[in-house]
Amino acid sequence: MTGAPKQTTPLVGELVIANISKIMPFGAYCKLPEYNNLEVFLPIKEVSSGWIKNIHEYIHEGQKVVCKVVYFDKERQTLDVSIKKVTPQDSKNKINIYNLEKRLSGMFMQGVKQAGLDAQKDDLSLAVIAEFRTYTELMRNATDDTPAFVSSKLPKKLKDTLMKLLETSKKKKRYIVSYIMKLSTFNTKSGATELREILTTIKGKGVEVLYIGAPRYRLSAEGKDYNDAEGKIKAAQEVVTAKLKKGVFEIEKEKLKKDKEDIMATL
Repeated sequence: MTGAPKQTTPLVGELVIANISKIMPFGAYCKLPEYNNLEVFLPIKEVSSGWIKNIHEYIHEGQKVVCKVVYFDKERQTLDVSIKKVTPQDSKNKINIYNLEKRLSGMFMQGVKQAGLDAQKDDLSLAVIAEFRTYTELMRNATDDTPAFVSSKLPKKLKDTLMKLLETSKKKKRYIVSYIMKLSTFNTKSGATELREILTTIKGKGVEVLYIGAPRYRLSAEGKDYNDAEGKIKAAQEVVTAKLKKGVFEIEKEKLKKDKEDIMATL
């Protein structure tokens, strides 16, 4: 979670965002941005179902993935995580929650600055976590002007500023498109490098890439309007077409469901 975490380590069974930092023949070390970059281990058997000949064909360093915590070693105080035990729907939900929390954390800091409370930003962040646990819950309460928000110990000028920022955000509609991509290569010599270059170039086009499970990835793009968002996906497709020498490339649009009653979906 952006800001202070709910606890020092995630619980077994919990979904987490993981950044792959170092790949070994027997697995990969990952860091959890929601838990102050806590290091965890991803065993090779938890990367994908079936036998894996070359782990680099499935994951690469710097990649962001959704994992499930599957084991806690009390003696060593270490955690193991799994990719293969995360369903596509769980992966989608987790990344949406994570991105929303990041955006609302940024909005909170913007509110702190506009209210002239920069010197107190660390204490105010801790106060939010203590009262509301997440920035998302803070903003939900602010949107509904709940008794919890009204009676919050946060400074009144900060609460007023946050209300104004939320109102402004509601007027700025965001356009998001999402696609499921199947991507694999027949290149047996340097296929891992080829795929890594393709995915890195796609990210440079403003497209979020999330590994679901070989050979599937979720591509999502946000734009000032629908055509802008779709244009980024089209640019990503052109990258694959140009760079994939021999392999499999399929892409299908994913339907995004929005809860019209939930103001957070508009932020």
